[in-house]
Amino acid sequence: MGTVSFVKTVETKKGASLLDTAQKEKIKIKAPCNGKGKCGKCLVKVISGKVNPPTKNELKAISDKKLKDGYRLACEITEMDDLVVEWPKKDK
Repeated sequence: MGTVSFVKTVETKKGASLLDTAQKEKIKIKAPCNGKGKCGKCLVKVISGKVNPPTKNELKAISDKKLKDGYRLACEITEMDDLVVEWPKKDK
């Protein structure tokens, strides 16, 4: 069985986080802490594009290896340009 990638391009609003933008576009992302950077549930992988440096919350919530591999919290990405992200598969 193969895989399918769906791509949707949307404009971002200045000052909005990636989580805010996704939720506005009706993309469901778990964020029990309501985007405060505490729970780590909105983890995404940045494939390409420019984003702000990792925040203090991300440095606490994400391992160094995952940060180096491009993982970030959607609620903490607030500056982005031509961004492509991937939501990691969830374990069942």
